[in-house]
Amino acid sequence: MMRSVYVLGVALVSLVGCVDLPNESPSTVSRLLPNRLLPNRLLPNRISAARVSASRIAASHLADGRLTVNPDSTDELLATEDGREVFSLIVSCALPDDVTLVASIDGNEFEFFGEAGLAPRWVSRPLDRDGQRWVSACLFSRLNANEVALPISTRGGNQGLDVSADERAGWTLEEGAFYGNFFGPVNQPLQWYACRGRDQAAGEVGGLIGRDCAEPDPANPGFTKCGFIFAGDCGDFGGDRACESFARNGTYYRRCHTAPIEKRHDCGRDDHGRESQVFAEVITTFVLP
Repeated sequence: MMRSVYVLGVALVSLVGCVDLPNESPSTVSRLLPNRLLPNRLLPNRISAARVSASRIAASHLADGRLTVNPDSTDELLATEDGREVFSLIVSCALPDDVTLVASIDGNEFEFFGEAGLAPRWVSRPLDRDGQRWVSACLFSRLNANEVALPISTRGGNQGLDVSADERAGWTLEEGAFYGNFFGPVNQPLQWYACRGRDQAAGEVGGLIGRDCAEPDPANPGFTKCGFIFAGDCGDFGGDRACESFARNGTYYRRCHTAPIEKRHDCGRDDHGRESQVFAEVITTFVLP
């Protein structure tokens, strides 16, 4: 048995296998995720990933939470090393930690491990729009322009993203928020957005030094250093607020726009002529001081 080397996250505790929005109350769930996937490894696999989302991700049950991968939709994505790395993150984001997908590739058996459980119904049906957006936000939050594995605390309005009081107390540097849809129409520009968090806007300290994806790129206005479309500052600490509100107990942003709320032009378009949208499926990231 070959254990897949593409698993970047470590399941720390059992997760609830559903995607209902939680109340803003303390939780015992931790979601500390290492990350080091480069953006240029994600983009070439976009077409293959969209194909996977159009059908169920699993084919049949084996035993004890182990399922075979659906070969009809995943064969292209699993054919390359980079594709398997992307697929590993997709599975980690979508499925709970009591589910393992198994694939046979050129005589080798690979295992892909669930973790966050943001779209558990994908094992039996195509990935719906909400699931696409939650898994996309998770993928985007794990990208890192620096090829260094840095753990992050990911938070949002999904039970797979609940955090404990201890985690909130320890992981205090607010990096930013990520949202969009990696699985959208491939004949249209990729919807991937980031807004800058309070501490990222204040300067480079602690774990923020190795994280650049929520930082605007001076050399490429309108985008971050990872290539995300820069939506502005997440909250009202800056002049270009992108998100409508902040869940204080859960410490995450809610309803984030693809352009600064106050700066949208007539017809709801941004400075680049793109139609402004709002996403409820948002993941806010924190790092250690």
